Amino acid sequence: MSSGNRLHQRGVETPQTEHDSGDVRWRVDERAEELSIGMYYRKAGTRDAGGVVMYVQELLDALSAHQSAYLYTENGELTPKMRTTDAEIVPLSVTGALDSLSSRVLPGLAETLVPLLGAIRDGTIRHMNETLDVLVTHNYLDDLVLSNLLDVPVVRVFHGFERTGLGTTAHGLLSDSYSIVNSVQTSAEFVEELGHEPDGIVYPGVDTDLFHPDAPPVFERDAPSVLFVGRFVESKGLFDLIDALAAGRGGGTEDVHLSIVGRGDREAVERRVEQHGLESSVTIVGSVPHDDLPGYYTAADVVCSPSHYESFGMVNMEAMACGTPVITTTVDGVTEYAIDRETALLVPSESPDAIADAIATAVDSPELRTRLATQGRAVAERYSWEQSSKRLADLCFDIVDGN
Repeated sequence: MSSGNRLHQRGVETPQTEHDSGDVRWRVDERAEELSIGMYYRKAGTRDAGGVVMYVQELLDALSAHQSAYLYTENGELTPKMRTTDAEIVPLSVTGALDSLSSRVLPGLAETLVPLLGAIRDGTIRHMNETLDVLVTHNYLDDLVLSNLLDVPVVRVFHGFERTGLGTTAHGLLSDSYSIVNSVQTSAEFVEELGHEPDGIVYPGVDTDLFHPDAPPVFERDAPSVLFVGRFVESKGLFDLIDALAAGRGGGTEDVHLSIVGRGDREAVERRVEQHGLESSVTIVGSVPHDDLPGYYTAADVVCSPSHYESFGMVNMEAMACGTPVITTTVDGVTEYAIDRETALLVPSESPDAIADAIATAVDSPELRTRLATQGRAVAERYSWEQSSKRLADLCFDIVDGN
């Protein structure tokens, strides 16, 4: 049974929980030996979009530079990142019989349950026990099953938080894993829901070699250009942004053009654009490959990410790395690194009028945009995947040393 922060209980020094803006000295750099660290996430090897998918791919790839790393993922065509990583890819076996059985018995859980059943059947569990020092999971059902089957320690990463329901209950009562979170915001939610602190924080990172100010822009516009990147859902603030564009007509944003990159209910977005008569001022690009995003960021004058909730906010960080000014919201996960009028323009969530004012302010002030771009890039450089992978390795060494 899980019994709170077990690293603190043993008196082990856990990884720092505040992001240090200076030089960080990682204990893993002083270790001669390597750990074998596995990550289990069904979608991570074959999908090229989604916050958790990108977190797993980038963290695993960085981890493989200094530890022995393994990814347990669904069988299929690997993404470019996973084809070139130094980590070993271990495909999960899914049989038609298992798929059919799980779909009938537990239709809502079949997508997650089938690979787990296959792992038990095809020897993957044995491979984990014989090969790994630590396994890292990213889903409550994966964590629940594997932490009770394996002889090696299991670490679960919380990305945001299940505020209610089976995931919270299962982890609190049945999981035997260690817990890490991806931000101070998620840590606070963890404490509120489970009554104890997690074992550590491993922040998302940004690939500053891919996301940089010199990325060739993919489009040019005569009008000031605002970019949105994210899912087409209410919680990402896209509809607030469209409403803001309409509200700003007559107030300094008449000539602004909005480009929308992402996936989701395209028809709902089109309806909102048509409702405001903004067809000539909005381009819905749709989904683009992750490696193409830098050119969209550098093409824009401003990136606007008005989310209602973020555990961290990767779009903000990618835009900052590209030297593009950011307008975002004052939600807790963002204010860990974004300071109003220094590294970003901050507005309240669900406030189209405030978004419109911020867009007008940014468009009217080249000096402000330059300052935000410079300071934003400096912030992004402190959040590299290399640093995050060493933070994870330090935590894993502490766990192994304590077992």
